[in-house]
Amino acid sequence: MDILNTSNEIRFRCPSCEKLYRTQADVFADAEPEPEFDCEGCQKTFALTRTLNSFGLFETKTRDSNFLTCPKCTHLMPNAAKECPSCGIFIEKFQQKMEQKESPALYEINQLWAAVLENFNNDQNHQNFLTLCQKKMALNFAFQKYDDLRKTMGYDLLCEKYLKQIEVRLEQQFIAKMRKDMTTEKTTGKAMSQWIFAGIGFVGLALLIFNKIRPTYPNLTGLVVAITLLSFGLWLFSSQKNNNTL
Repeated sequence: MDILNTSNEIRFRCPSCEKLYRTQADVFADAEPEPEFDCEGCQKTFALTRTLNSFGLFETKTRDSNFLTCPKCTHLMPNAAKECPSCGIFIEKFQQKMEQKESPALYEINQLWAAVLENFNNDQNHQNFLTLCQKKMALNFAFQKYDDLRKTMGYDLLCEKYLKQIEVRLEQQFIAKMRKDMTTEKTTGKAMSQWIFAGIGFVGLALLIFNKIRPTYPNLTGLVVAITLLSFGLWLFSSQKNNNTL
């Protein structure tokens, strides 16, 4: 709704950093329909509108700057410039190289997504994108991309098709991970049991040797021999079974 001068003070926030400001309502008395302010917090320029929102704050909007800063040498140049007049770089190519350097996997995925958007009816582009996302464990990222596209375009058969494919791939990925974890746990458990049996066997063998040198517990010799033989037998059996499984 439009402003009504019911109070001498008005409040508004910077649209970029949301810093809260207060000023007098007569700011609208000037000829300028949307007075501009330079934010003290983020140093950006924004315009104050005459629309009051539900929180009692007047709405603001950003002002597009006519200049941009070179990402390499910070030289100030026109907003539409494609090449920096100071260091000579091409802005778009330089930004792509920086993205590729910071996150090669994400850069590669974004390149394939751009190919998908360029020719959305090409199934091979979609499959290449999904396969790479699955390889990089980024299927959730792919799902978000298609879901955002569906929200923008509305219901679309192709979006629904590839969203279902992503769900299937996620399920397959989850099952494969579970099987891998179970195999790892099983192998670890077998290895641990082998070490336990071997340890008991070696302890029993050491006791037999010690008892032979210094007969301390002659009545327990038979029991120690039985435990030692049983431990080594279980160790050999476990090792053989593990090798057959592998």
